[in-house]
Amino acid sequence: MSLKPPPLPLSDTLRDLALLRAADLDLAAALPLAAVSSPGTAESGLDSAAAAEKRSGEHEIVQQSVERSYAFAREARAVIKLLNRGDVDKEGTKLEEVRERLEDVLQVLDEYEELQ
Repeated sequence: MSLKPPPLPLSDTLRDLALLRAADLDLAAALPLAAVSSPGTAESGLDSAAAAEKRSGEHEIVQQSVERSYAFAREARAVIKLLNRGDVDKEGTKLEEVRERLEDVLQVLDEYEELQ
């Protein structure tokens, strides 16, 4: 049985937190209000079965949020790797060359139209 890496490597977590801070992102805004409310005040009038059901629902909301967060972090890392490899610049250069060629073709067509 192979050893699994820790679920939240410190270096990745710190990098992700730095990116979130740089993006000036409010994490509390990403969660629904039901998940953010304090459990003591929200359950004061409910019986224990209803309170347990509500906690279960809130747990699912938080779990879904965590899964979306992991997916976002994976995508962000993939984009950063793509950017660092220079693929974006290469594709941008190709697009610029194609645009220049199309402008040349358009210019020739305009000149031909003027001669007609």
